[in-house]
Amino acid sequence: MPSRWRQELSGDDMLVMVWWRGNPWFVAAACFRAPQAMPFGAFWEALFVPYHEEDPGFDASKGWEQFDWFLAAGPEHTPITPAPDLTLADLGVTHKGVLGFSAKE
Repeated sequence: MPSRWRQELSGDDMLVMVWWRGNPWFVAAACFRAPQAMPFGAFWEALFVPYHEEDPGFDASKGWEQFDWFLAAGPEHTPITPAPDLTLADLGVTHKGVLGFSAKE
């Protein structure tokens, strides 16, 4: 049976899994529905921040630069560098793909 959430049924939207690696408050990835053409800055403000500010250690005022970002595919992680005007698609985020991040060391 074909998936009910395959890309062609989502139109211009995609499901984006967001994983905060190493965070004990969010031990699993969260799933957001977002347009492929959504700029990362808009994604950060509209979807990312409201969800992640539930963690008492998260400080949105420090911006996304406080994290190292990557695309996760199995054991492989490809580093990416978000920018406010780059779309999710520009960054390589795909439908049901995992956008990961971790605190900079």
